[in-house]
Amino acid sequence: MPLGTSPPGVLGAGAVPGGPHALTAPGTFTVPTGVSKISIVGKGGAGSAGNSGGTGNSGAGGGGGGAAKVGQCCCYPQAYIGGCGGSGGGGAAGGLGARGNPFPNRNSTDGSAGSGGSSGSSGNTGSAGTATTGFSLTFPGGAGGNGGSGGTGGAAGNGGTRSQNTCGPGAGGNVGGNPGSIGFPPNVNGTGNGGNGGGAGAGNGGTNPRPAGGPGNYGSPGNSASSPTGGGGGGQGGRTPGGTQGAGAGGGGGGSSGNAGNAGNPGSAANPTTFNCVSVTPGGSYPISVASGGNATINWNPQ
Repeated sequence: MPLGTSPPGVLGAGAVPGGPHALTAPGTFTVPTGVSKISIVGKGGAGSAGNSGGTGNSGAGGGGGGAAKVGQCCCYPQAYIGGCGGSGGGGAAGGLGARGNPFPNRNSTDGSAGSGGSSGSSGNTGSAGTATTGFSLTFPGGAGGNGGSGGTGGAAGNGGTRSQNTCGPGAGGNVGGNPGSIGFPPNVNGTGNGGNGGGAGAGNGGTNPRPAGGPGNYGSPGNSASSPTGGGGGGQGGRTPGGTQGAGAGGGGGGSSGNAGNAGNPGSAANPTTFNCVSVTPGGSYPISVASGGNATINWNPQ
């Protein structure tokens, strides 16, 4: 039935029936002859979902332990220096283990733990839904969803353990990502190498046999440029004039990678907006842009 007409007998001759006229897609509304005031109820589309949160940052690797001075465990009158442990990778790396000192009562130390990674950033809020427009009026869309929370940071690697007074090798750092290696035990012809750090980009333990009476080599640090998760290498044990090799210290544990961020929240549906007593030109045509998921309903009183 043409817009603006009515079934026979419903209204008197020449009368203009009332609305409504509903649109769920873009279109054009032609005002019935004799109609000059309308009311409109409409809404835009739903808002989009918020963005996912960022991945948490990796935990830093722990530092390698320091190697004991040989005199601590092998009872030589003069002690020989063990190597330092390397620091763990990353800006909050575990500290290196101090080497054994040739003077009495100055022992080597364990490497310190790295710091855990910080949480990732929250995701951005989703965009608002597209508005429906017509008659120089705007019917807003729904609000965008909140962004997801950032992922939690990775765990830090623990420091490697120093080599002990009993000539025992140092233990590797505990697991944050991967554990550091245990230091090598001492013997007359051995190397007493420090244990390697754990995790990607880990430092190697101090290596290479030293001459009799020589200090142990230092463990190398974790590679912060390529991976903050790498643990530092343990220090190599010193060597006595008689050739006895001190035990190596353990490497630092590697840090864990950060966890993935959480998904964003869905956007909100739009709320209807109403405009009353809108002036229009009888017989005039008005384009209406209906947003996807939105609608517009036009009403007028019988004339």
